[in-house]
Amino acid sequence: MSNHSNFLKLFGCCFEFSFPVFVFENAEHGVMLEEGRILVNGEEYILPWNVRLKIGKEIADAVTYLHMAFPKIIIHRNIKATNIFLDKNWTAKLSDFLLSIMIPEGKSRIEVKYRGTNGYSDPFYFTTGFVTEYSDVYSFGACLLVFITGKPAFDPARFEGNNILIAGYVKGLYKNGKLDEVIDPMMAKDITSGQRLQVEACVVLALRCCEERDEDRPKMIQVAKELKRIERIEN
Repeated sequence: MSNHSNFLKLFGCCFEFSFPVFVFENAEHGVMLEEGRILVNGEEYILPWNVRLKIGKEIADAVTYLHMAFPKIIIHRNIKATNIFLDKNWTAKLSDFLLSIMIPEGKSRIEVKYRGTNGYSDPFYFTTGFVTEYSDVYSFGACLLVFITGKPAFDPARFEGNNILIAGYVKGLYKNGKLDEVIDPMMAKDITSGQRLQVEACVVLALRCCEERDEDRPKMIQVAKELKRIERIEN
């Protein structure tokens, strides 16, 4: 993974302590928070939309690489905001391959004990025990919704209906024409009309990624291509 610019590079491992210590590259802006923000000098920093879109595009590229660059598809299984680091240039770095698995050649899915993070986990995997490449697509879609809303992927305070999960929360608002309530209010005041079009296109894409049935979701390469198209929408 260290050959790709959107993964946190592992430099080595030190065994001179009671537990092995992994040495990674220094991502100067640190790790993202549950709400898709970062800490700067102990204070929450609100990322502008262009940076959020850049992060989404780069993570999509990273996951596409996992799914397509090797003879066996690699499923990350834990794509979420708190596994994304940002370097000094705001380049996104996906990390934490603890739950990653490979799908055997010639197979489209693998049965494995459920592991994941609430709000990001594929409901098909949760109910059937089968992991597919679309499991990562769902997790990515939830992650993109976190960037858009500035809200955590799982929030017990959103207990009404299906709103406890970010996908259900956004779907309900967007379906009722409430895009303004979807967009992070800390970001909304600074976006242009063109960026608003980008945000809405990203909402539509993210909800496609979070469809209940995995066969209704796009592949990651399609997601990555669509994000590149969205980025070109006039500001």
